[in-house]
Amino acid sequence: MKFHKKHREKMLRDLPFGRILPNLATLSALFIGLSQIKFALKSQWEYVILAVVGAAILDATDGRLARMLNACSRFGAELDSLSDLVVFGVCPAIAMYLFGLHEIDRIGWVTCAFFAMCMALRLARFNVHDIENITTELSKRGFSVGVPAPAGAILAMFPVILYNSFELEIFKSPYICLFFSIVSSLLCISKIPTFTIKKIHIKKEQYTIFLIDAIICACIIFIYTWKAFSVIVLLYIGSIFFSYSKAKVITKKTDGQISTPK
Repeated sequence: MKFHKKHREKMLRDLPFGRILPNLATLSALFIGLSQIKFALKSQWEYVILAVVGAAILDATDGRLARMLNACSRFGAELDSLSDLVVFGVCPAIAMYLFGLHEIDRIGWVTCAFFAMCMALRLARFNVHDIENITTELSKRGFSVGVPAPAGAILAMFPVILYNSFELEIFKSPYICLFFSIVSSLLCISKIPTFTIKKIHIKKEQYTIFLIDAIICACIIFIYTWKAFSVIVLLYIGSIFFSYSKAKVITKKTDGQISTPK
């Protein structure tokens, strides 16, 4: 009886708002991400992409909020991972099927299912590395293993961005959608080192310049939204090749230092 009473008192104890805020951000990302399906059913493709981008921004925010407010918990980490699977795996797969892959019915559906399963594998690997605190020389230098979930979802939906940019029916071709969905799926589960913005640090003397550049970029995105998104995705694709070559150089240097006797 005493145990149940203590447990009940612990359950009813007030929680500080700071501990709830990161989970609210995660649930907000989940809500926005689920809206992809609603917009896709109405063929509102511009809102589909905006939902993915909005969810990606919130996904990048919730972890930082948890660390800033000292509210990190296993519950929050698991909730974030489940939300990411739905927002960046299941919902984009359904949206892509409705966008163009439905024209090659069975192959299109299998491709969508493959994308969602690859996203699940990618997130499961991330969770294992997080729980077991697995680090490598590349991870210490700001590299991620494979393409992160938000980037993978946006890469898969690149044909939708191009369609919004140029309004050409060719970008709704099921074969173009098939290509980007499969490539994005394989990149998510690959072990290709990719840059992550989470470990990028801005020097104090460069802070003002960075803010000015960020404001200019925000203005460009606001004026030329879809063409700016297209350029950003192309730059990210280019960064994958650059990060791979950069990681090879780092790995060779590290292996050389290990093999060289003192």
